[in-house]
Amino acid sequence: MNERRKKRIEHRNRRRRRLYPYRLAHHPLCSKFDDHVYIIKGKKVCRGCVNMYSGFLIGLILDPILVVFLNIDFWIAFAINWGLFLFTPISIFLNLPRVIKDFSRFLLGFALVNSVIIVALALVQMIVDFKWGALAVLIITVLVYYFSRKYFTILRDKRNEDICKDCEQFYHPRCEGMGPSSDDSKPTPASDTVQVTSEA
Repeated sequence: MNERRKKRIEHRNRRRRRLYPYRLAHHPLCSKFDDHVYIIKGKKVCRGCVNMYSGFLIGLILDPILVVFLNIDFWIAFAINWGLFLFTPISIFLNLPRVIKDFSRFLLGFALVNSVIIVALALVQMIVDFKWGALAVLIITVLVYYFSRKYFTILRDKRNEDICKDCEQFYHPRCEGMGPSSDDSKPTPASDTVQVTSEA
């Protein structure tokens, strides 16, 4: 096998690993998680991530405009961030309808970009004219991001486990819900508890 063919095979294998269905869906591909995914061109992709990254992209466009044209400082950016972020815990703890959770994920993506803006503005303020308020805002922003990410990741994993734990395949190394996600795939025979869905 020549070197060129080896590189082509290696590239194809890397691509397959990147596009493995679970990497896109972030959830088992069974009917129990249908409301956690979107189906895009026959592929199941994580609903929360699609909404969050959409907000992230919008934030990349709007946040610099707000800073440049409205001349906002770190205090204003900090206040805006709380408004964007608070939708997430509210929607989770009150178990609001899915569409509201989708919107909160969108705002969370915006908040992630805004957090970077806050850190940048606070650092500039401390360099130009040191203020304890800027340092406090910087520290609070970093800590809120770190601990909220850690906590909500644990909470999400627990809730997913609660959905799966009654399944007879729960203790299997890989359940049938971890099968292919495309329309033209052939799912393995499903058990009475887990049904692999393949329709778009």
